[in-house]
Amino acid sequence: MLMLWTGFLFGLFGSLHCLGMCAPIVWAMPVRAGSRFHWWKLRLSYNFGRIITYSLLGSLFGLAGHSVRLMGFQQHLSIITGVFLLFFLLINKGRIPSGFRLKPLSRLLLRVKASLSRLMNGNTAKTNALLGFYNGLLPCGLVYMALIASLSMGSVQGGMLYMISFGLGTLPMMIAAAWMGRSLRSLNQSMVRRWIPRFIVLVALLLIVRGLNLGIPYISPKLVKGQAIELCEQP
Repeated sequence: MLMLWTGFLFGLFGSLHCLGMCAPIVWAMPVRAGSRFHWWKLRLSYNFGRIITYSLLGSLFGLAGHSVRLMGFQQHLSIITGVFLLFFLLINKGRIPSGFRLKPLSRLLLRVKASLSRLMNGNTAKTNALLGFYNGLLPCGLVYMALIASLSMGSVQGGMLYMISFGLGTLPMMIAAAWMGRSLRSLNQSMVRRWIPRFIVLVALLLIVRGLNLGIPYISPKLVKGQAIELCEQP
């Protein structure tokens, strides 16, 4: 369970960074008269859809990490992931970009945005869940960072659990954004954006130390030859 909490903190701290992209979608969702239960059902359905998307993406990255393990690089997978996180921050000069525009995916992105537009006026749990599902596919630098970290889990299940933890970490801010509305814009996001890269550096260093096989309990356990690094099952 050691690394899963980093996924939760990725989401918890990073949700302020992503407030500028995700919150406007929440604010644009129709607010119609109804019971408090109905309000919660719609908002939780929306966030459930986002977390489902994150978990599916996490399973794909977990599968990639598992493939690396099968090639005999299981001990170095954690180090590779940590170095990749540091490299990502370095090329972006310590900033977390809002997203990337990859030409091969531009057509897919247009379809996702079109689906979001069609679902925006929905007022049912199903339409809100689909809205969240498609929102999870929008380009987001912080989601990419969490996905890179999920590689280190080294399994489909581990990658999925890591991204579920990430999604749960974003839940408090997304609920607060829906509840408080645009008043959240007054938050000092610049301070938060300075601390998010520092947290990512901490996670990257933790991954590197873990992969060095130093024999430190709970952080860098000593592995016998051929034993895989099970980051999500460490007691």
